[in-house]
Amino acid sequence: MPRPATGWHTVTVQELLASHPGLAVAVIVTLGVAAQWLAWRWRVPAILPLLAAGFLAGPVFGLLRPVEIFPAELFFPLVSLAVGLILFEGGLTLRFSQIRETKRVVLNLVTWGAAVTWLGSALAAHLILGIEPHIALLFGALVMVTGPTVIGPLLRIVRPVADVANVLKWEGIVIDAVGALVAVLVYESLVLRSAGEPLGIVALLLGRFLLVGAVVGTAGGAALALLLKRRVIPDYLINVTALAMLFATFELANYFSAEAGLLAAVVMGIIVANSGVPNLDSLLTFKEDLTVLMVSVLFIVLAANVTPDAVLAAITWETLALVAIVVFLLRPLDVFLSSVGSKLSFKERLFIAWVGPRGIVAASVTSLLAARLLENGIEGAATIVPLVFAVIVVTVLLASLTAKPLGVRLGVADPDPQGFVLLGAHPVARDIGRFLKDRGLPVLLADTNPSNVAAARQEGLQSYYGSLLSDRSDDQLRLSGIGRLIALTQNEEANALTAVKFRREFGKDAVYQLAPKEHVSDTNRLGGENRGLWLSRGGLSFQRLQRLHASGAEMVEVELSPEHTLAEFMQTHGESAVPLFITQNGSLKVVSEATDPEREDSGTLITYIEPRS
Repeated sequence: MPRPATGWHTVTVQELLASHPGLAVAVIVTLGVAAQWLAWRWRVPAILPLLAAGFLAGPVFGLLRPVEIFPAELFFPLVSLAVGLILFEGGLTLRFSQIRETKRVVLNLVTWGAAVTWLGSALAAHLILGIEPHIALLFGALVMVTGPTVIGPLLRIVRPVADVANVLKWEGIVIDAVGALVAVLVYESLVLRSAGEPLGIVALLLGRFLLVGAVVGTAGGAALALLLKRRVIPDYLINVTALAMLFATFELANYFSAEAGLLAAVVMGIIVANSGVPNLDSLLTFKEDLTVLMVSVLFIVLAANVTPDAVLAAITWETLALVAIVVFLLRPLDVFLSSVGSKLSFKERLFIAWVGPRGIVAASVTSLLAARLLENGIEGAATIVPLVFAVIVVTVLLASLTAKPLGVRLGVADPDPQGFVLLGAHPVARDIGRFLKDRGLPVLLADTNPSNVAAARQEGLQSYYGSLLSDRSDDQLRLSGIGRLIALTQNEEANALTAVKFRREFGKDAVYQLAPKEHVSDTNRLGGENRGLWLSRGGLSFQRLQRLHASGAEMVEVELSPEHTLAEFMQTHGESAVPLFITQNGSLKVVSEATDPEREDSGTLITYIEPRS
């Protein structure tokens, strides 16, 4: 601990953070969370504000140099563990049932298609920048990965059609392990060559890496799945047990083969995701929360570690030419060759070719391997760091700024998903569904009652028979044009659980549900984190909805004005009417507990109202 100052002494921010690692950690976490909030506010992938914050704190203003604050023997193992957690969380989202129609395309993209990007990038780096061949091969391996931490948020914003989304999601996660594998092999060959070892050992290294990663990852995933299936772990220990087993699996694989933990983490996640284990959603939610924190910290730390000289070295015409070849030549060539003979349309292939942002795995593995190469005295290793970061910045900016408009223009993404999933296909839900459909909005009704589903289909409404809480629904639902959910069943628990599930898909402000039974007190109502927003200002229960329907209630439009606000309408009609929607400037919003009736003084109110009113 630094000795306290005995007199006036000017201390720079850099000196303060360097002498107080705890304060540095707090600053890094705060910057990461602030950047995540800005990403949510601006509706852009979080990597943009995270990289900006890291570059500003590090190479621009020189306030933060994590590698000088934290000891290297602790810093890089923690980075490696964080990357393993990110890959495991990605593996948990990969279910084989989602990829039946596009598995050949994904397989091509992560095998010989990836080799096109790898070797092409290496050749371009060698010819344009004169980088030594082995270092160029390492650069090519690092830039062939597309980051799932960027792809995931981007897909939620763009909402492309199912086949496109599945290809990008699977490629982004699997290619990370493949890219890390190739990068580690090149790294090992560089170390072996510098030590005078024959390069023939590399083949044995490849076999050992694959064998260790696959076997240890499979064993770890099977063990965790078995424990979850037999329910031998109490609910409150499931998440921490999974985390402990992941770290043990990761480090065990690394012990037997350097960096094999990256492959083992992905394999472990895939095994657990496809084993039919209970509580997978809660486990996935926990891992998502941890991943957000890890990604935030890693991007800040890695960007801050880049030196000002490296940033200046990357701002050259040669670097821009190299990036252009990687983005505009090699990526499209990779995608179009890999999708030959597939069912993907030309526009879908073009969109996939355009969207190839690099992410946290490229940045972290680059920083990790470059540092270790420099420790081994291999010259030229430092040159790949600014080059990889240049590719990351350009590809992320390109995808963030253009993916949504390009997807809409090509017809592979929804311009503004205004449609609804209605949980329940009973008569009132069908009334609401018909009203929305007549106004051109996509509507999907879901119910476990076959009679209700049959009636909905007879009325021309798209419907789904089954529970939205089942894993099967994830594979069978087609949510094109749909971005909101209203839970309308009499089962309060099903309403709340479905709302929580779809909150991850649509956002917390786009899921709504009926209020509990009228005799339930406020103290017994669910908290906001465990449900959707109360529909119609929270005064609409299933029992009240039934009474309105029995009285012959209908969907009616009422014009709002400063003299006739929503508040006045509710006061005038009381229990005989429930406000549901308000249309303004061509858009439709749901009346919920978040709606302020006094401020709703324009547009058209859509209400479910008794005939006498």
